[in-house]
Amino acid sequence: MIIAAARRFARSLHGRLLVVGVGSAALALIAVLAIASLRDVGQDPLGAVDPGIERAAEFSLPALDGSGEIAIADYADGPIFLYFWASWCAPCEREAPLIEQLWGEYEARGYAFLGINILDSEREARRFVARHGLTFPSLVDADGEVYLEFGVNGVPEAYFLSPGLQVQHKFLGELRESEFREMLDAIMADSARSAS
Repeated sequence: MIIAAARRFARSLHGRLLVVGVGSAALALIAVLAIASLRDVGQDPLGAVDPGIERAAEFSLPALDGSGEIAIADYADGPIFLYFWASWCAPCEREAPLIEQLWGEYEARGYAFLGINILDSEREARRFVARHGLTFPSLVDADGEVYLEFGVNGVPEAYFLSPGLQVQHKFLGELRESEFREMLDAIMADSARSAS
């Protein structure tokens, strides 16, 4: 009887220690994850970031509408808004109407907008373009060469190029109208000063 009681005590003590140990480890893990989340560990910053490249590589890709190949070099004499997107991207869905609106306005000022669809099916990409009535050229980077060349980490991601394919700005995440206009206007102002 004394031996049985001792065994029960040992098991219950062992069980309590096990519960306390596992509970402590779980709390420590939660604390580490909370601190990492607050410090944005493992996440790219959103907004304007260092482009990491000075000049855009020249490329040619097929147009999503099937009209043929489009080369970025054809637009190199003016400012370019280069936009990497996908149909399954929620921020792309939200910002598409704004991009189309500003395309109508900035095209008249000499800007080229080029959308580059990545990591997507062409069928879904075409539906996206139709759903939002996008009229700026959208290209298909089916093999991923262009987005790898630019170092794209996700969608949406945008590059703002001055004439000569000089990369002035890179923006990660969903564009808001004020910051979008600010970057477009900055490129236009730089282009005007360079032409003078």
